[in-house]
Amino acid sequence: MTPQPLPVNENWVGRTLGPLTRRFTHHDRLQDVLPLDSDRPLAVVTGFGPTNAPTAGTLSVMLGVIELQRHLRVPMTVVVSELGAWNSRNVPWNQLTAVRDQMFSFMRAIGLDSQAEFAPVRMRSHTDTANLVRCGRIARFLSRQDFLDHHEDLVELYQDHGLLGSEVGLTVDALYTVADILGPAEEGAARVLMLSGLEESYFTELSRLVLDRQREAGELSLGWQVQLGALYFRVLEGLSGYPKMSKSIPASGIHLGMADEEIAARVLADDEASQRPLLSAIELSSGWTMVEIDQARAAFRRRRQEAAGWELAKHRFAETFSTFARIWRECGR
Repeated sequence: MTPQPLPVNENWVGRTLGPLTRRFTHHDRLQDVLPLDSDRPLAVVTGFGPTNAPTAGTLSVMLGVIELQRHLRVPMTVVVSELGAWNSRNVPWNQLTAVRDQMFSFMRAIGLDSQAEFAPVRMRSHTDTANLVRCGRIARFLSRQDFLDHHEDLVELYQDHGLLGSEVGLTVDALYTVADILGPAEEGAARVLMLSGLEESYFTELSRLVLDRQREAGELSLGWQVQLGALYFRVLEGLSGYPKMSKSIPASGIHLGMADEEIAARVLADDEASQRPLLSAIELSSGWTMVEIDQARAAFRRRRQEAAGWELAKHRFAETFSTFARIWRECGR
C-alpha cells in the first residue's frame, strides 16, 4: 500500500494522537492498529542508524518517540542498527559501535524511560540473537526482486556520494529491519505500529509481504497473526537545497557532533534555500512549547519586512541545539 496523508481532521486520529498529530504527515493502515484496544495488544517499533552523530532530523524523531511513549503508554522497542548500518553504509565498525552506545545513553538522558512500568521500552541493537534468528526464519519469504522493487527513494543520491555498501549488504540491512518490525508478531502481539521517516516506508511493504506469504505457506507458516500499521514522521528538509537532513551528507544539515560555533554558523546562515528548513528544525527539533514555536513561525513569515525577529529566533534555536549537543558529548564520555 502506498503511504497515505494522515487524515488529521478525522476525530479518531485527534483522539488517539492528540497534539502529536503535528509530528506526522503520512500513515499506512493506521486505522488497523489505532485506536487502542486492550483486547488486541499493541506494540510499537522504531529505530535509528548509528552512522554518526544525530542530525536535527534524527533528533526530531527521537523527541517524537519519547512523546509518543508517554502519550500511548504501550510497549515499545527502540533499535539502534549497527549491523544494518555496517552492511548498508561505508562506515568503520568501531565508529558504529561507539555511536550506538552513545545513542542509547543520549536517548535516556533526554527522557526515554526504559524502566517505565506504564510503557516498557526495550532498547537493543542488531547484535541480538533473537533478531538474527528471526532474519533466518523470514528470509525464505522474500525474493531478490522484492528488494529491488522496495527500496529507499534516496538510494541513488547516496550512491552518487559513494556512501552505500554492496547490493548484498543493502539486502541484509533491509532484512534485519524487517525482522525488527516483525519481532512483536513473533512474540504474540496482535498489532504492531512501525514508526519511521516516510523514506523508509518500503520496510512496511516488505514486512507485509512476509506476513502475507507466511500466512499462505501451509505447513511452512510461522503462524504469525498480526495487523501492521505505520506512522511516518515529517521529514526535515535539508539545508542548501538537499531533500532531507541526512546523516551521510554533512552539508545537508546540523548535527549533535558539531562545535557550538559551527552550529551557529549553519543556523544563522542567510541563504534563502536554508530558511524554511531552519523553521522546520525549530518546529520539530527544539523541544519548545507550541506558543514559542508559533512565535518563531510568525517571525519567519515577517522576515523580509522585519529581519530582527527571525534572526532572534534562529539565535535562540542555535543555543537550544548546542545544549542538546553538549548532552550528546557528555553521553560519549
